[in-house]
Amino acid sequence: MKKYRCPVCKKPLTKKEYEQALQIHTARQEHLHTLERELARKERNLSNAISNAKKNAVNKERMRTNRLMQGWKGKVRTLEERIHQLEKGTTPQTDGLEFEGKLVSRLRKEFPDDSIQHKGKAGDVLQIVRFDKKDAGVIIYECKRTPKILKSHIRQTNLAKQSREAEFAVLVTTGQKRGFSGLATIDGVLVVSPLGSIPLARLLRTHLIEMLRMKITKQKRAKIAQELMKHITSPQFKNPIEEVITISAELQAMIKQEARDHIRVWRKRWDHYETIKWDSSQVQDNIRLVLHGKAPRAIGKPKVSPLQLPSPTD
Repeated sequence: MKKYRCPVCKKPLTKKEYEQALQIHTARQEHLHTLERELARKERNLSNAISNAKKNAVNKERMRTNRLMQGWKGKVRTLEERIHQLEKGTTPQTDGLEFEGKLVSRLRKEFPDDSIQHKGKAGDVLQIVRFDKKDAGVIIYECKRTPKILKSHIRQTNLAKQSREAEFAVLVTTGQKRGFSGLATIDGVLVVSPLGSIPLARLLRTHLIEMLRMKITKQKRAKIAQELMKHITSPQFKNPIEEVITISAELQAMIKQEARDHIRVWRKRWDHYETIKWDSSQVQDNIRLVLHGKAPRAIGKPKVSPLQLPSPTD
């Protein structure tokens, strides 16, 4: 006769008792497995929650740090600009006048048929566009060398536009503002970075000449000019000008790096030439000592004079 034992305590059981005990044991095992799976799931969820919380905390801290860094970078740029001005003995106002002088020279070179007027301490530049010996219109420029684009500069440019009866007002600025990438329209003023000023001037000049050719009355010019400003800041016109700004900035950086590389190589070559000259003179001195029956001296460290580069006007 087959013997049955309890699956838990191994006590002898009848067949019926064994089957009941086995069902209970199996049910308990399944329940235990279910609890284990539920516990594992909760552990995974908890682990994921902790991981996500850490990531969110890290991302928030990174974003906060980036905001702080951007703020400090802006302050550092402002301080560097001010230190540079103090070293030169200038102010933002006098820097702006120097900036305007450079713009005047460039406009006169690019558009020799136009009348380019620098109003000095009044702080604005007039471009009277001429075509076929006739005045086609006026573009007014304000130049600001500051870290930020200020509302006061926009108002100043607008006032200059009204007082000069200009069709277009352009603020040429080194300043920055959120969302500004080199060209924008703010309160009826075209705001552009210095590298985009000439391409923008060429576009505005072409428009004024076309209005002259079409014999558009002065009353209609203002409305057409406003429409053009909307198109200028649309992607169709804005993207190429911003591309010009970006490429020009890259080219300027390349020229500066190339100049630094050249100077580094020139200094190294200069040091080599100076070392050769020093060693040659020391060898000659030792030959003289030997000819006079004296012991030669040890050749010391070369004395190298610093490289003196001529000024660009020499």
